[in-house]
Amino acid sequence: MAYAVTRNVLKSGDTIYYINTVSRIPGEKSKRKTVMVEKYSANSLRSLGEQDPEAYVNRRADELREMSRKVVRTMNYQVDFGLGLSLSGEGDLRVSDDCRNLGFAAYSRLYHRLELDEFVNNRRRYLDCEFNINVIFQHLLYSRCLWPASKKSTWEHKGRFFGDTGYGLQDVYRSMDSLLKWRTDLLRHLDAKVKEKFGRRDTVVFYDVTNYYFERDEADDENGLRAKGPCKEHRPEPIIQMGLFMDELSIPITYELFRGNTNDCETLPEAMDNSIIDFSDSRKIVVADKGMMSYYNIMKIRDARNGYVISQSIRKSDSQTKEFALSCEGWEHTLDGNGNVVSMIKERTIPRRASTYGDVDDKKHSGTYNERQVFIWSKKYSDRAKRERQAVLEKALQSEGRRSKDYKDSSYGKSKYLRKSPVKAGEVVEADWCLYEFDASRLEEDEKYDGYYLICTNVVGVGDGLKANPDKPSSHAYYRDSDGFLVLNHVVPASEIADIYGGLWKIEETFKVTKTGMLSLRPVFHSRQDRIRAHFLICFISLVLERLLELQLGWKYSAKSIQQSLSRFNAVQLANSNIYQVAYYDVIVDSILKTLDIDISRKFLQQSDVRRILGQTKKKDYED
Repeated sequence: MAYAVTRNVLKSGDTIYYINTVSRIPGEKSKRKTVMVEKYSANSLRSLGEQDPEAYVNRRADELREMSRKVVRTMNYQVDFGLGLSLSGEGDLRVSDDCRNLGFAAYSRLYHRLELDEFVNNRRRYLDCEFNINVIFQHLLYSRCLWPASKKSTWEHKGRFFGDTGYGLQDVYRSMDSLLKWRTDLLRHLDAKVKEKFGRRDTVVFYDVTNYYFERDEADDENGLRAKGPCKEHRPEPIIQMGLFMDELSIPITYELFRGNTNDCETLPEAMDNSIIDFSDSRKIVVADKGMMSYYNIMKIRDARNGYVISQSIRKSDSQTKEFALSCEGWEHTLDGNGNVVSMIKERTIPRRASTYGDVDDKKHSGTYNERQVFIWSKKYSDRAKRERQAVLEKALQSEGRRSKDYKDSSYGKSKYLRKSPVKAGEVVEADWCLYEFDASRLEEDEKYDGYYLICTNVVGVGDGLKANPDKPSSHAYYRDSDGFLVLNHVVPASEIADIYGGLWKIEETFKVTKTGMLSLRPVFHSRQDRIRAHFLICFISLVLERLLELQLGWKYSAKSIQQSLSRFNAVQLANSNIYQVAYYDVIVDSILKTLDIDISRKFLQQSDVRRILGQTKKKDYED
């Protein structure tokens, strides 16, 4: 039962207001029963001192609604004890018409605040289709966040949602085709709304690559995405590479897909060229790990007049770099409460000469560029390196003195610390087998660099003779063509460069969310290339919604715990009624509802209450 206000304008000029109760007639879907509760005359209300009669009537209706919520009602309850349990094909209880999820209201709030509904509705009106792509798109996103499964499973369990579920499985796949055609516009719209509504900070952009495997053994031809390559999970199935850009708030910006056997460092140039990020007109700082930044990629970033922050292995550096790192001079020390050194940092600026193969003639080209290098030593990293090496050393010592027919030296695993000497009758000669000997000198060389790492960049700050951009005083940065440095409009100490690079762990954590965290993006079951791309588009937008929700909650809860709570936040319909009983509620759900200003605070809800609540989530803005 719900309260509604109607009015009737009389010929005399007076207006009559009616407060009516509206309730659904059981068994009749489209029929409603209306009963007048109170009646007011505008002239009578004015004579009583009410300046705005309509506002008074609306306030009175709100009072009646609040009173009705507090009324304790009795009802006849009929239960069929003959009903049994049935299992779906995936082993969980089949969702029936008497159970609905309320947790998706959180994602509905974010979906509509990002105006994704307007984006889809403005385009679907030009399509010749009877199904509602906007509804299907929402169900695909919400299901991926709450119960990640196949598109077929999502369609089979669409009864979990309140509202329109009148679409078929083929409508789901046709919707995916349309969404893929809108991909670029959709990503641009999403990026613009995240900037507008959530204050995206994208001066520093993080980039990394991961891969996802498929449930099949055959790879695609050279035009397909699936190929066998170095899988992060060391699986033999074909994989696909995904490059991801992320902002300083840990919110994904955009992504690109690559064939599974593509080298990681080869993905960055293409990702930059195809990205929705404007690398040409706005100064950016690209942060990536050492496996991503070849000399060619550094030159590409510099040619676009941008900055970079990358790591480099000191063990694999030249002798001068190693000597500078191990030198005791120039270090700034950080001490703990007991006066022990926990970290050290120093820096230098040098010209670097590097070479790579050109795109046009495939010949080797060399060049020199200026670079700022930040050297860091950390006790935590040093201790971790020793712990990780200990297991390898134990295996190497166990193999000392054993014979082997393979006498090629290795740089991996236990063989890294074993020297192989062909031996016969106690003398080193050419033979068919060799003897393992522990290489103490190799261990000593490695231990020298424990805890040290190097960060390379072309980012500097004002000070030390550098000034802010006089032509653009409000600009956050400008690129100096004379030496190739990106100058920020504030002092940038070496510790800030270290902090910028330190944010790279967030993108690794984001990949975990897509894999083992909660989205379960892999394995991928699609076979058509367009469906694969559409699948990743849906998963990417689901990831953005999830990360925005975590951001709104102040990163207080993990993605997995949010998923578990919201997926259990269900309501069960009482038999022969339009009343739903909330079946689950916890502190995470409570925090989400309060943060997003969603009014679900009662154990029993009428269908009209649910419609009102879901209608509120479709408002574009709310109080943070």
